[in-house]
Amino acid sequence: MEIAPLFLYPMEIEMLTGFKTNARQIEWLRKKGWRFELSGSNRPVVSRRYAESLLGCEGQFNQSAKPNFDALRAM
Repeated sequence: MEIAPLFLYPMEIEMLTGFKTNARQIEWLRKKGWRFELSGSNRPVVSRRYAESLLGCEGQFNQSAKPNFDALRAM
């Protein structure tokens, strides 16, 4: 099972914002109201889970979810 990284990759933030420079990415994130932190190199850091929830795909790729067969047996 592949585990997604905790934060978006820099390339993903570039795709999300449409900008290559840190300053423009930060400006876009602030303008859109996204929560983020700045790394020591002044790069915006966005939580993957937070980004997925804002983009409407939270929990969509949860591989650990399993059917509850006990609920079927109770019928």
